[in-house]
Amino acid sequence: MRARAVLFAGAALALTSCSAQQPVQGVALARSERLPSDPEYPQQIVTQFSGPGLVCGMGFALVLAPDEQLVSTDRMMDFMTHELVAGGRAAVIYEGNAPEPADVTLETGLDFPSVIAVHLDAGGYERSLAQRLLTRDAIPSNC
Repeated sequence: MRARAVLFAGAALALTSCSAQQPVQGVALARSERLPSDPEYPQQIVTQFSGPGLVCGMGFALVLAPDEQLVSTDRMMDFMTHELVAGGRAAVIYEGNAPEPADVTLETGLDFPSVIAVHLDAGGYERSLAQRLLTRDAIPSNC
C-alpha cells in the first residue's frame, strides 16, 4: 500500500516527491514537519515538506527540487490541497474527485482521489509542472 498524507492513529503520515525526468526509486523522502493548524480549524493536518526529496500524495508523487517546499493541508474532508512554492513561484495541487476548473487535470485511475488538478494562477510555475507529477504506475514503489 502506498504511503499517504492521512491521519493514522493521530499522526500524519509523510508524503514524498519524484520527477518523470529522473529515476525515482532511489530518491530519499523529503524532510517533513507538521505545522500547527489554524485555531479555527483544529481538525486540519498541515505538513510542510522541504526539498530535495520525494513527496507521495494519495494519488500522485513528486520529487521536490532543493529550493522547493510543499505545504499539504488535509481538512479531513473529501479532498486535500498542496501548495508548492519556490523562489517566488507558487502553484496549488488538488487531490480529490471534484476539482474547480484547473490549468491541468490528471486522472489517477483510482476511485479516490480520481483527479489531480494543478492550479497555476499566474504563480510563476509553467504548465510543465504537471509533467513532474507521477500518477498510476509511475508512482515509485517507496511511496
